[in-house]
Amino acid sequence: MRTLLATAAVALAGAGMMVGAAAQRADEPRRADDRTLVYADFENSADGRPISSRGGKLNLWGYQENPTFMSVFKGHPADNNTPQLVRTSKDDDNHAAAFEYELVIPNQWTGVTMEVQGHSGEPGSLPADDVSGFKFMNVQAYVTGTQYMRVEIMSNGQGINLHSGYPMTSFKLKEGFNTYRVRLSSFSQPAWVSETRIDPKDVLKRLTSVTFSVSCEEQCRPTKGLVIVDNIVFEK
Repeated sequence: MRTLLATAAVALAGAGMMVGAAAQRADEPRRADDRTLVYADFENSADGRPISSRGGKLNLWGYQENPTFMSVFKGHPADNNTPQLVRTSKDDDNHAAAFEYELVIPNQWTGVTMEVQGHSGEPGSLPADDVSGFKFMNVQAYVTGTQYMRVEIMSNGQGINLHSGYPMTSFKLKEGFNTYRVRLSSFSQPAWVSETRIDPKDVLKRLTSVTFSVSCEEQCRPTKGLVIVDNIVFEK
């Protein structure tokens, strides 16, 4: 796989955008008004790694049906389990979180996930947000190699004990760097969850993180691509 910055620079050139290394910033996160909550705009960083607007960590992980043929991802050069902080334009200092991925066969299902935590904290005791009063989650994304992105809402250490199977939804990707509006009422648990059923509203009341995944669910084929995510905002 080519380096992330080289791939991104080529990919975004046609849209009048480019990606380069981002310097660490000490700006205050954008404040939410009565109608919005800026969950992550990636204008702050910690040790050169992207963080959410209130200091939450970002994590990368892969999953697959066949452990012999593991999904591959490439994030920060000093910590591959964290996305890279990148600039989205040569003309300003706007930043985003980015990673490369590769889905490997034979696998009936496989994928790579990026988790965005809302606040800083220890695993299992993260502070939560009540976003149940919002209607939408907006996110900017540039994704290659797949037609859909999956979004999952999670609540870890807040009385909801699930290892997997949190409420999720997906949206169809368009060419280029676009803003997608996800209706919060569209989240539901996957059909394969049979034992621990939860109300998505309960998760939205105790939200600790949001994940974004590129995946293959059936009839998988080899896939490589790039993911750039920016400006995750809840809106009433």
